[in-house]
Amino acid sequence: MKEKNEMEIEEKKENKIEEKDENQNKPKTVLNTPNSIKFYEFIDKEISSNIISITLLLDFLILFIKILVGQYGYSGEKDPPNYGDFEAQRHWMEITLYFKPKEWYTNSELKKYWPLDYPPLSGYHSYIFGKILRYFMPESVEYKYSRGYETKIFKNVMRFFVLISDFFIFHLAIHFFCYKIFISDKIKKNKKPQYLNYIIIHILILLNPLMIIVDHGHYQFNNVMLGFFVFAVYFLLSDKYFFSIIFLSLCVNYKQMGLYYALLFPFYVIKKLFFSDKNKIISFSLTSILYTIFYALTTIMINGIIYLPWIRRKNLNDVFNRIFPINRGIFEDKVATFWCMVNIFIKLKDKIGNQNLFKLSLIFTILGTLIPLYAIFKSSKINKKICIQCFFIISLDFYLFSFHVHEKTIIIPFLAYLINLPYMKNILPSFTLIGMFSLFPLLKRENQIVSYYLINFIFYFFAKQGDLILSRNTKKNENKLIYLFIELFIGIIMMGYHAAELLIPPPQKYPWFYPMINAMFCFCFFFGLFLYMNYSLIKQIKLKTN
Repeated sequence: MKEKNEMEIEEKKENKIEEKDENQNKPKTVLNTPNSIKFYEFIDKEISSNIISITLLLDFLILFIKILVGQYGYSGEKDPPNYGDFEAQRHWMEITLYFKPKEWYTNSELKKYWPLDYPPLSGYHSYIFGKILRYFMPESVEYKYSRGYETKIFKNVMRFFVLISDFFIFHLAIHFFCYKIFISDKIKKNKKPQYLNYIIIHILILLNPLMIIVDHGHYQFNNVMLGFFVFAVYFLLSDKYFFSIIFLSLCVNYKQMGLYYALLFPFYVIKKLFFSDKNKIISFSLTSILYTIFYALTTIMINGIIYLPWIRRKNLNDVFNRIFPINRGIFEDKVATFWCMVNIFIKLKDKIGNQNLFKLSLIFTILGTLIPLYAIFKSSKINKKICIQCFFIISLDFYLFSFHVHEKTIIIPFLAYLINLPYMKNILPSFTLIGMFSLFPLLKRENQIVSYYLINFIFYFFAKQGDLILSRNTKKNENKLIYLFIELFIGIIMMGYHAAELLIPPPQKYPWFYPMINAMFCFCFFFGLFLYMNYSLIKQIKLKTN
């Protein structure tokens, strides 16, 4: 009887192997002709043999586009007395040289003119560039006497600082991330590496117009924070949590907006350490507990080192009050957030007050994270797709509902979407157009209109071509007409808005009429996308649990 059972088991195994072989030999339905498939296979082979050279060439071409964008205006150009973000960055390089770290946030003199309002790591970064400027162009960082310093050479030097930060942190992080998704993970699973897909996604992420226009046009160093985040995700998905914690800490301590990404990390690690794949039992093993303690101590240690000058003086509260400016209000200008929309009908600051608004926004923000966090715990086995989608939903939730959001902050959920491109590329053109459109009032003030139109067109062309190539081995998507209709609708609205703004002056009583219309339209898209992504995530979880 035992022998008979063993024979039946062996027969079942053989049948499964035969069925698998038959399925592998079945022809797949593809969009392209056999000749085009052979062409793409040929391209894959060519790329695989020259992967490093091609990647570097593409990186330098994208850097060239960023240099062109930098030839136009920047924040606060020739606009005294306070100028803008360009002057703020220069001033921070100056004050980090002339004052000790323990005084950066507490010195009363530094509160009067562009006080440092980012975490210490941003200050350390400014200090490095300030040292370079003091050596080669000392007049550009002479405390108090160099305010509004705007020579052409200095502008190019400052643009160069953003470029090298971009190349050595953000570009490198994207390379590691795309290489993992399309090459190393495929090789580990004994699958064919997708070299062409690696190149296309690599281009689409680095060529995204929002980050280019904000960092290389408007002038900021968001690429450093975003690069740290991508490195943190790369190590998280590689199950190297120690390095993931390091880069997450660097991300959050470079700019406080890194908190938009931070919430998911501990939930993901806890799920991996304490829950079985089938999500039925909690495993309180000694190893899991020790690892948890080790990761917690690592986080405390890294943050302790970064904040050491203020810990010694016991004035951390002054630092946090500067980094989280509750008194500055719940939103900045006319921005596509929930609170800005509500403020049209109810004057929030007058009715509720800043302190209560802060608490209310915290509640709304936490509520918006519940579905992604539930998805992490509910999934029988967390895959890359679900994890990265959760990053996007949570960061978009923070943009829509959190306290004191700038219009530039849209780049944070946008990057979280870009690393979702391997799994959800269809809305890329629509999301990009709306994201750029939400920045238009800001870019108009800063003489970046040419860059706005040009980089929008370039990216839209690459996104559509990339979509065709990435879809070459998939079945025909019946929803493509719907996505095309959405793009067409958005394009008509944008062209109508730009024409009206150019030809029809706003009502005298409402000078902010056009920026508010812009914010309302963009909010509807962002909020609709937020709801759709949550619905899509719930649907995926149900399919996996059934």
